[in-house]
This record gives sequence, C-alpha cells and structure tokens, in this order.
Amino acid sequence: MRPASSDPTGEPVYELRPTAPPELRVVGPGRRERAYLARVAGLEGELVRRTRELELSALVERGATRAADRLERELAARLRDRRALEAVQKRLILALGALQRENELLRAELALPGGARRQLGAAPAAVPPARP
Repeated sequence: MRPASSDPTGEPVYELRPTAPPELRVVGPGRRERAYLARVAGLEGELVRRTRELELSALVERGATRAADRLERELAARLRDRRALEAVQKRLILALGALQRENELLRAELALPGGARRQLGAAPAAVPPARP
C-alpha cells in the first residue's frame, strides 16, 4: 500500500485496491478424515461379512433341525417296529411252550403200555389249554 495523497491535515490517505483473487486450492480430506473414511469402509465390509455368516448359520441350524427331526421319526418308527417284533416273539414263545407241553403229554402216552393209553386219552382234555 502506498499513500495516494495526503489530506488537508497532512495525514496520508491510503487507497485500498482489490488485488486479483488468490487461486482457490481444492483441499481433499485430511489425515483424520481419511482414517475415518477407511474405518467406515472397514466396518461396512465387516457388516457384510457378518451378515453372510448369520445367514449361513441360519441355514445350517435349519438343516440340522430338519436332520434331527428326521432321525427322531426314524427312531420312533424303529421302536414301534421293535415293539411289534417283541410282541410277536412273546406270542411265539407262548405257542412253542404250549406245543412243548403237548409233545410231553404225547411222549408220556406213548411210553405207557397199551391198556393205560386208553385211560390217558381223557387226561389231556383235563389239562387246561395253553393261553395263546
């Protein structure tokens, strides 16, 4: 600034002239802002990864539940089959016991002399029949 003139009191008068505006400099994000943006991007990536993990774990859980249900149904069916088989086995055991008793009576009848056989003919009827 230079004095343009002096006023009547003798004081210098300064004239302000605007100069060319300074070049605007585009300033990008600073160090802290870049760190913040990098952290946000990292957290977004983590969110996507965790979301996929949750979806996968939900699928695994659903599949495991379905497999467990299927195994329980198969086990229940096998238990029913086993119980039915045990009931059939018990009936067979009783029938075999009755046949064995009948065989013993027939052997005893055959072992007797001829006259005694006729008398024993009524004896097996006196024995109560085996329960089925």
